[in-house]
Amino acid sequence: MKNEQILIIDDDIEILDMLELILAREDYTVLRAQKGEDAMAVFQSNPIDLVITDMSMPGMGGMEVLKAVKRIDANMEVIVLTGNATFENAVQALKEDGAFNYLTKPLENIEDLLFSAKRAIEKRKLRVENKTLIEELKNEVEIRKRVENQLLQSKTNLQSVFDGISEPLIMVDRNLTVKVLNEAAKAYTGLPCYQDIIDKPCYAVLADKSNVCNNCRLPMAFLTRNPATFERKGLKDPARIEEVVIYPIYSKIENEGSAIIRISDITEERKIEEQLMRADRLASLGQLSGGIAHEIRNPLASINLFADILSDQDKYQRSAQENELFVEIKDNIHRIEKIIKRVLDFAKPPVATSDDIDLNELTRESVKFWSSKLRKADIGLELDLNDDIPAVQGDVIGLQQVINNMVLNAIEAMGECGGDIRVRTSLAESATGDNQDTVYLQVSDTGPGIPKDQQEDIFNPFFTTKPTGTGLGLSISHQIIKRQGGTFALESDPGAGTTFIVELPAICCNPPKQDSMPVESPAPGA
Repeated sequence: MKNEQILIIDDDIEILDMLELILAREDYTVLRAQKGEDAMAVFQSNPIDLVITDMSMPGMGGMEVLKAVKRIDANMEVIVLTGNATFENAVQALKEDGAFNYLTKPLENIEDLLFSAKRAIEKRKLRVENKTLIEELKNEVEIRKRVENQLLQSKTNLQSVFDGISEPLIMVDRNLTVKVLNEAAKAYTGLPCYQDIIDKPCYAVLADKSNVCNNCRLPMAFLTRNPATFERKGLKDPARIEEVVIYPIYSKIENEGSAIIRISDITEERKIEEQLMRADRLASLGQLSGGIAHEIRNPLASINLFADILSDQDKYQRSAQENELFVEIKDNIHRIEKIIKRVLDFAKPPVATSDDIDLNELTRESVKFWSSKLRKADIGLELDLNDDIPAVQGDVIGLQQVINNMVLNAIEAMGECGGDIRVRTSLAESATGDNQDTVYLQVSDTGPGIPKDQQEDIFNPFFTTKPTGTGLGLSISHQIIKRQGGTFALESDPGAGTTFIVELPAICCNPPKQDSMPVESPAPGA
């Protein structure tokens, strides 16, 4: 049985009746109002779990209700309904004003509303629970810090304090011999008796080794007298992630002293962090993906239909050149459909195809599409492609989308002032220093560059400096390159242009390496 209370707001009494009936059947408790002002009074006097509001109402409109609700309860989710849906309104409601979803009236599929309501309520609950959890974690961290300070200050109460801590704690001397440990540490070793642990080397009882572990941090901690913290795979269970903290204890007696080792299992903490980071990055895109498909796929289908009609040989006589143009139009329609699917799959990446790709040839094919735009913008194009680079392995459609995004970004960066674009491929060792041959693709422009304070956010979803931009192109490109085992970076100096750099593993390990020779590109528009 559901006990959640949903507040519905609409100036149309028939829509209110319909929404109440639909939600009541799902065991939701429904409160209703026909005016935004009345709705706020209901909201402030009742425990509400979700608000569903019409956008256009006399007096206080839906967007005003949304902002007022968020001011009172930032965790409250709001679903906006409208009979006059536009892509711009959807972007404003979801991105700028914080609506959970944006649905059009009349509702074609009731399940869309019920699914959105369920997800919105779950998201609100998760936020509230996360806030409580964070406060509890903060309190626990403070408690641990106080306990650890007591450990360092009082040796007399060491054993009792050790046993009172749920995490493994071990004291070793400068010879790496275990001197004291708590119950959790004994359980961690898997040994039944303290006698099997005390006065034994820590690497023997913890890692089952006969010699000191590689890269052991204890000697340096003793030498510097500074605490050391690091993460590692679990010694007993490699699937776990452990945080190890070493606290050296100073002794006035030369060549004496000890250190306390604390081992924390942070596997679930890391998983939660990764899930939250992913949720934050993809939440907006996940909410907008349905709207994007609706706004783009419908006119694209019309274009496809008209292209089929105009290319019908039974109705019209076309020249070979015209037929070739229709084929190219159809190819680009299919390419756009695949790109739309990539946007929809962004929050849940699909299994990418893997083909051997001639990056030079793919680059040449891609830049042809921009000839007309380059000519109109008075932008010169230089192709500097190294013919000796080996093939790379990846997704052809994805890489072509990345190239198009980089070229388009360069064109838009220079605007109406014109300039030059240089596209270069080369072969070198990976910048990561792993001695692996790597193919580089660089797209440089002579635009104004990107300010330093914006460069860290340039690959984030929906971050854009363009008035009409969506901020998706570079973010999607970054995901595509990452899925194919590569890296996507930029170099930019304000006033001196920008270079985007794609790094992909080469298939061949030892091809001949020669300096790249410029390849003359076709004139714009050719």
